[in-house]
Amino acid sequence: MYSVAILAGGQSRRMGRNKAFLDWKGRPLIVDLVERFQAISDDVILIAPNVKPFQTLRVRLVSDPSPPVGPLGGLWAALLSARHEWVFTAACDMPLVDPRMAQWMFEQRAGADAVVLVDEQGRPEPLHAMYRVSCLNAIASALACGQRAMIAFYPAVRVRYLPPSEWRSLDPEGRSWRNINTPKDWEQLLQEVGG
Repeated sequence: MYSVAILAGGQSRRMGRNKAFLDWKGRPLIVDLVERFQAISDDVILIAPNVKPFQTLRVRLVSDPSPPVGPLGGLWAALLSARHEWVFTAACDMPLVDPRMAQWMFEQRAGADAVVLVDEQGRPEPLHAMYRVSCLNAIASALACGQRAMIAFYPAVRVRYLPPSEWRSLDPEGRSWRNINTPKDWEQLLQEVGG
């Protein structure tokens, strides 16, 4: 079993409103994400700098570190509060995230501290990844040095990178970690999925 952390710390500047509350299939996107992950994990955590907007959700709420240090701080908070040894992370602006992908990534964890997808361009997808709680010290060290990039601690841990040749059969188009940033992104996605 593993925990799931939904990272909702972005400021949504380009979108102009909180992406977690965009209308997705007749309800807020965050409600859909929480319910999808509650079907696969008994420990779903929502990490945000301000948890007040999420208080009506039936999910454990954890505040980002203060002062804010970006998504790496959210990951640190998630690992610190997780009830399981492993945590799957997803951003709240990934409407097509597939819980089956999380389970598959969990199954790839042998000998690793992190399991990270690599996209078609060879870039890691650190917001849609599986992390072991043992990464906490490496993350704390990176943050103490002023590093905020999600991958800043990767050199200090064992990362199992999953290239397209390994994930393509599960998600041929890499839709699970597709995120939306602008109203145009959102409208395009809605047209694609018929919403």
